[in-house]
Amino acid sequence: MFFADNIIKEKIKNIYFLWGRGKTTIANELRRRYGYFIYDVDESRDRHWANADPFYQPFMSRDYEKEYGVLDFWELPPEVIDERETECLKEFSPMVIMDLILLSHKHDIIICEGDMECVPAIVTNAVYLLNRGTKFDWFERPDHKHSLDSIKARTDLSETEKEALIVHAYNSVGQGEGYLPDWVVEHNIKYIIWDDSTTIEQTASEAAEYFKFPRK
Repeated sequence: MFFADNIIKEKIKNIYFLWGRGKTTIANELRRRYGYFIYDVDESRDRHWANADPFYQPFMSRDYEKEYGVLDFWELPPEVIDERETECLKEFSPMVIMDLILLSHKHDIIICEGDMECVPAIVTNAVYLLNRGTKFDWFERPDHKHSLDSIKARTDLSETEKEALIVHAYNSVGQGEGYLPDWVVEHNIKYIIWDDSTTIEQTASEAAEYFKFPRK
């Protein structure tokens, strides 16, 4: 069975997508202002990973640490981490879309924040956040901080080895100046640049204006 893009697009036309860096921050500010329901893609990951089938979701079903003989995900080569993220997003995104279709009947407006496979053909409302702030730290997010804590707590590594692994982890998630992905430009997706001189309130207001949310 095949579901045409226009059918899915109609079902999720009341979903407003936030992609890029700083998604959670801006989503939380919009929720504070409007009380809209937030669908956090990251929070759904464990549930969907548990339902992965090796036949239909082969990458989600792989045990990368065991396969490569490492104790920590961040010990994997950068190209393997990148492959895992890219391929798992392809398998994971349809699960998210199904969640959103079900939720779209329960809420007038839903803000979906989180990384997904590029799906412009089925999306009506989307903003890509291009965060070039020097204060942005992926590992300082509450749901990511445990990654560094687990490295620091390891007893099989010296302090020097721990520091090298932390540097490797930062390099693997692409720390540094933000860049605009080609697919954002290719599909004419609205993007908002924010940096150290831009407040959360300003960025949220720009997103809300583009989404045509009421002025607050």
